[in-house]
Amino acid sequence: MIPRLCYWTDGERGRAGRDQVDVIERLARGGVELVVLRERDWSAKQWSDCAERLTKLRAQGLRVLASRRLDLARALELDGVQLGAESVGVAEARAFLGPRACIGYSAHDPAEARRAADAGASYVTLSPIFATASKPGAEARGCAWLAAARAQLSTPVLALGGMTPARVAEVRAAGAWGVVAISALGAAPDPEAAAREFRRALADEERT
Repeated sequence: MIPRLCYWTDGERGRAGRDQVDVIERLARGGVELVVLRERDWSAKQWSDCAERLTKLRAQGLRVLASRRLDLARALELDGVQLGAESVGVAEARAFLGPRACIGYSAHDPAEARRAADAGASYVTLSPIFATASKPGAEARGCAWLAAARAQLSTPVLALGGMTPARVAEVRAAGAWGVVAISALGAAPDPEAAAREFRRALADEERT
């Protein structure tokens, strides 16, 4: 089952200067199911230490992916990778990591999303749906665009960009399977409470 609530790390901005693993632990307690580590400046030791500290949470069901780093995903026995246009292809990643790996793909138009889905991506993210500080100046695509793109795909779609609990109903109505948040989760004053708020919004949609 593809997770519905996901968190992507983004260095200091995404966690308000706090310890990354501590933030992830609090988010997991609140209901985050998948984490993509995008720490481009980490040393090999920092990656290894993070993976070791997350062992217990992963045993409890949290999935942890490396952004674009197939080598780290395999060496640290993570759950998979998040790919994009500038990374290796989905088929190559699948061959490298194996059939059980979770392989996400970050797409910005329907054609790109279809190619990733056809190549075997576990899910695709579509973004930016709303304006977001992580992509200043990028055009917000909106939920009508999301719905049109989703209609062309059978692979689960996660909505990314400006996600808040209040927007969950709108993106779910547009066909998103779930949502990805960065600052709204990791930089929240209380990450666990923020995750629980997202979970409540998702649960409300599942009941309707």
